Amino acid sequence: MNYQETYTWKEIKETPKIFERALIANESVMKELVSEIRKSKITNFVAAARGASNHAVIYFKYLLELMSNYTVGLSAPSIVTIYKGKINYANSIVIGCSQSGLAEDVLEVIKKGNEQGAITVALTNNPDSPIAKESKYHLCLMAGEKKSSVATKTFSSELFILLWLASELSKNKDNLFYLKHLKAEINHIIPEIDALTTKYLDGFKDINHGFVLSRGLTYAVALETSLLLQETCYIHMSGYASSEFYHGPLAMANETSPVIIYCAKNDGEEDVQSMLRAEQIKCIEKMLSLKVPVLLVTNDSILIGKFRKCKDAFLNFGLKEEFAIFAFALFAQMFACKISCLKGNNPDTPRALDNITITR
Repeated sequence: MNYQETYTWKEIKETPKIFERALIANESVMKELVSEIRKSKITNFVAAARGASNHAVIYFKYLLELMSNYTVGLSAPSIVTIYKGKINYANSIVIGCSQSGLAEDVLEVIKKGNEQGAITVALTNNPDSPIAKESKYHLCLMAGEKKSSVATKTFSSELFILLWLASELSKNKDNLFYLKHLKAEINHIIPEIDALTTKYLDGFKDINHGFVLSRGLTYAVALETSLLLQETCYIHMSGYASSEFYHGPLAMANETSPVIIYCAKNDGEEDVQSMLRAEQIKCIEKMLSLKVPVLLVTNDSILIGKFRKCKDAFLNFGLKEEFAIFAFALFAQMFACKISCLKGNNPDTPRALDNITITR
């Protein structure tokens, strides 16, 4: 199957223009939402999501807690939907992420929040969906029709809007400036990512299992990459924070289990950059000492060529660490789409999966 003919590939390529649409469509709602949150003095978020959307809110947790005094807790929806727990959302901002807007468990969390007087926010791609209508505020992904079962452009749009919200709440003017120019930066990097994902295809087309690692702000993309490779390529990939990987899963790493490692360049304080880079180097060296095949995906030029037996995918993407996830997500999406087609699968219609998954 030609990957360029799939809906998955076409939707990946639509990603840059979605950012501009999202900015325009959500400007007034974002302004009202941020104003109410600030006036309320509430500093606690509760986020409900499943699948790729859950990975997006994990990114949001890192962002907001790094840049502000807000905290983000991840909801366990079954506490509301099955166990009928006594949880109280009254002094929280409850945010529900569902690309379709049809997730019944996320909807129940939003309803509970409304009953208890919480500020409720929905991120969906459908303003007429139950979750969008139930929430006090709706931030629309503006991703257009989604024909593939796989989340690509919708996931990137969730990341974009959540970064926007975090940047507004933390009054991060640099981030707000870069958000307006992200479309151009992503358009520029797409041909490079396309070439790199083709370059390293052969090393992954025949594997049965492996791992994806990252740390901090880009941890969510390790989870998302593993999900994409599972659902489109039927490869048993597991995603971890590299710090968590040492607590057990490392024992399974060997020469038959390739590891993809995402390393983002940090442009902050020098001691932060030094610590992050040292952790990344330690992780890569440990994998290589175990004869594990490593594919390093990074925008940090200092790491390129440093490891003799490591395959390097260098992305010439110079924006801040919190923006690196957009380039990494595109790498994951393109890589999964190509591997899926190379294996004879159709990434648009993974076996046993529906376009919309509804859980309680």
